[in-house]
Amino acid sequence: MSNLSRTLPIKRAAHVYLIRDGHLLLVEERMDDGSIFYGLPGGKANAGETLGDAAVRQVLYETGLTVTDLMFVSLLEGELLPGTRNECYAIFGRFTATFHGELDPTDPEVVGVKWVPFEQVEALVRYGPPPEVEERNPLIWVPTRDFVRGQPRAYYPI
Repeated sequence: MSNLSRTLPIKRAAHVYLIRDGHLLLVEERMDDGSIFYGLPGGKANAGETLGDAAVRQVLYETGLTVTDLMFVSLLEGELLPGTRNECYAIFGRFTATFHGELDPTDPEVVGVKWVPFEQVEALVRYGPPPEVEERNPLIWVPTRDFVRGQPRAYYPI
């Protein structure tokens, strides 16, 4: 059982499943160790910003696409990366949305944006060092795995 007197920083983030013809849009980002990480478009919510507003802002920044009509898919919640310098209490929303525009990322960390067939999404997921990197935590990918398999759950306790 966790120590209830301990206060963890809260990290709120929103990511969006953008779908076109059986393909899921993924962004390619370069990690600190030089490797490429594939992730969902989206990211951290600012203080006072709703998850929905964060999703719209981050998707535009990372992909150039404008999203509308967000629909809730899943919420991930719980302690993430305990015992590391990045430990936090995570509240991560996942949505689908209508989108329009051209792919034109303005985020300097995004090195590419790719439509990936659903059946190839899981093969792009790379776990591994360093363990304190949340994006490489397998728990973060379980909702996406379930989503592309057509079996998303509404709630994922971390």
